[in-house]
Amino acid sequence: MSEYMIMTDSTVDLPKEYLTEELGVPYIPLTYLIDGQSYEDMIGLTGEEFFAKVRAGSMPTTSQINPEQAREALEPYLKGKDILYIAFSSGLSGTYNSIRMAAEELQEEYPERKLIVIDSLCACMGEGLLVYKAVQLKHAGKSLEEVAAWVEENKSHINHLFTVDNLMHLHRGGRVSKASAILGTMVGI
Repeated sequence: MSEYMIMTDSTVDLPKEYLTEELGVPYIPLTYLIDGQSYEDMIGLTGEEFFAKVRAGSMPTTSQINPEQAREALEPYLKGKDILYIAFSSGLSGTYNSIRMAAEELQEEYPERKLIVIDSLCACMGEGLLVYKAVQLKHAGKSLEEVAAWVEENKSHINHLFTVDNLMHLHRGGRVSKASAILGTMVGI
């Protein structure tokens, strides 16, 4: 069994130190733009600073990882180990597709290495939970293929729940109409 590592992206909502130091999982940061300033997720603003800006009316926009960024992040690790990459949901970002494209290209250059990319179908703590469990399975002696199979089998068993302070956030993000946001806010939804 070849030595392998688990990687992910910054959308896992696990503290950076816990993810990298305790779990030993490197990540590729997504970027976001707020008030004309670009930040890398997990490196830029603190959660408190970010949400204070949103509450004050700032509208963040996000950028997916592009294939070249993915390649640059994966290749140094792939030179020494196989990789299981658990990616942000393809339903929310093109990041999974960029990682997959870079992986296909790298597989041609490193045919002796395995690079498995999984669309987690998750975000936030759902994705983080899959990464956490994958690390536990790896430490229990499971192979790259066994861990990948577990993630594929279980990714659709995770339910995501979220809340917002008010419906205006959803309107600003294009998720509900202005009328729905105003009416819902008026009746306390």
